[in-house]
Amino acid sequence: MSFWNGNKWVGDTPPATKPESRVKRLAAAALEASLITALTFGLIAGTTFAAKGGAGARGGGGTTGGGTISGPIMVTDVNGDGLANWGDQVTFTVVTGASYPSLQVACAQNGTWVYSQTVGFYPTYFGDRFFTLKSYWWAGGAADCTAVLTTTSRNGSTNTLATRSFSVGG
Repeated sequence: MSFWNGNKWVGDTPPATKPESRVKRLAAAALEASLITALTFGLIAGTTFAAKGGAGARGGGGTTGGGTISGPIMVTDVNGDGLANWGDQVTFTVVTGASYPSLQVACAQNGTWVYSQTVGFYPTYFGDRFFTLKSYWWAGGAADCTAVLTTTSRNGSTNTLATRSFSVGG
């Protein structure tokens, strides 16, 4: 179809364009190829590191390297004998390279679990760092207890760093 441009009738053909130079086309092709190569290597490297599991960075970014537990250390000694007894409050000294370590204390009487509490031993933990050695299921008496130092890796698995057994008197 044609149209009047004010001076004459003109056809509806697109204006002639100058083809891009050979150098511009080669530069664009080289840039596209390098982007595809970079994306490919990025995908390969990403899947390789994901499959590796982050062995050196477990526990939320810090290296674990194990740990030590010292104690129990008396916080409140109900009967004043200096030993951990039912109803006392105790804490522990924890040394580890893990970023977010937690300490779980669990106690059993005659093979039946009567107490379990977990406390965070990292700077941003806002709760108390002591354990009150009594519970609804533990009405009194001696118990065998275990303190387990753990950290949780990025994939959600729990890694045990140290374990310490101790006895609680009645």
